[in-house]
Amino acid sequence: MHRTVSLATVVLLTVVVRIRAGETGSSDFTVLHRPLSKVQALNLAIAHNGTILQAQKDVEAAAGVAIQTKAILYPHLNNNAFYSVRQDSLIEANQERNLGSISFTLPPPIGTIESSPVILPKINNQNWANDIRVVQSIYEGGRMLSAVRSSRLINEQALLNFQSTVADTLLSVTNAFDDVLRGAMQIEVRDASVTFLSALRDDTVNKYNAGALPHFDVLRQDVEVSNAVALRVQTVGDYRVAKQRFVELLGYNVPPSVSDDLSLTLTTPLEAQPYGKSLETALRDAILNRTEIAALEKEERLRDEAIIVAKSGLKPSVQAFAGYQLLSQVQSREFTDQVHGALIGGQLTWPIFDGFLTKGRVAEAVALRKKASDALAEATRIVELQVRTAWSNLRTARAVLDAQADNVAKGERALELAQIRYNEGDGTQIDVLNAQTALTEAHGSFVDALRNYSVARASLLRATGADLQWSSRRR
Repeated sequence: MHRTVSLATVVLLTVVVRIRAGETGSSDFTVLHRPLSKVQALNLAIAHNGTILQAQKDVEAAAGVAIQTKAILYPHLNNNAFYSVRQDSLIEANQERNLGSISFTLPPPIGTIESSPVILPKINNQNWANDIRVVQSIYEGGRMLSAVRSSRLINEQALLNFQSTVADTLLSVTNAFDDVLRGAMQIEVRDASVTFLSALRDDTVNKYNAGALPHFDVLRQDVEVSNAVALRVQTVGDYRVAKQRFVELLGYNVPPSVSDDLSLTLTTPLEAQPYGKSLETALRDAILNRTEIAALEKEERLRDEAIIVAKSGLKPSVQAFAGYQLLSQVQSREFTDQVHGALIGGQLTWPIFDGFLTKGRVAEAVALRKKASDALAEATRIVELQVRTAWSNLRTARAVLDAQADNVAKGERALELAQIRYNEGDGTQIDVLNAQTALTEAHGSFVDALRNYSVARASLLRATGADLQWSSRRR
């Protein structure tokens, strides 16, 4: 049931993609100037991301293949015509010949009877024919019913593959969204560090001017401020790149007039959302929901149909036809002289021996069927490994996040104590600087851990086949 609903969703999604692409287009960069939630970002990616749009064309191409597959079911309307001219020398008795008169004698009272001269007409040296007929297959060795099933399977498999591509792309967009949030939070961490160190440096300068501290303390703190400013510059650069990568994944073209420092306002905060399911449940969900597995199941069934088609090579083929035909007259050299009329009939083709062609095709189809089964089994194992890996990564990310949160709390307390001791004359500025550096690193590591947890959770959702849009909407 879940897969059926998913397919219907993808069909609706394809229509929405076409409408949105027609309304906005990937060059409408102004939409990114508005506040943007994660769900809105995912919707924009669905409408404009190049990978998704290419995958949509694959679905359309598969629909064309499905139509070709079912062509055997429908009647074919054919028109056949030919025309030829021969030299008279190629025509036997091509000239009119006078066979003379024939006479014979009968008993009286009839007497002698003499006929008129016998003249053979010229034979037509121009032959032409034209017929139009409707041909309907009646039996094709099982290929007709197989075509119905195969056509449906081709469309379903294409939609499943499209859904897999969409899910992979949305995972990339989700992670890029978190990268932008991380960049903004890291800038805040660096700003706090620069602000604190600048204030401490100013206080040291005042004490130096008052003769309470040596010049060394001023120089030492100038170095710390410069280092903090340099790290902030690097963080700002990373933030710019993260925003550009995010916009590229959304599928938007950045105008040349726009600065590399894109203006984005992301409204969904970077938070540690719980997962709430056991590993056993996650594994079961993955087997039921992963479209990659469902697509390979469709491939198995398609290979079954291919075996049926291959075996039909040694079975009879029966068609019925009806039409209308025009033929040139043989005994007239007038081009327009013709005979015409309707025709109806049937035809049977039954190959007796095809040089082992069908045997080879059946062997190929059977081998490909076994290959599809092996691919399904391998894909199932890979999916289970992905779930277990994502589950383990989420546990690790949770533990690291908790540890970094504890480090931040300890770092803030250590800085507070270092300042108290420094102000009371029991500590040195080195103690304060070391405490501040440790706190900045703890804050930065906490932000990275928060991002890594969010990415690990999104990866686990993807591994289990969950809907990232729905998961983001529930926040």
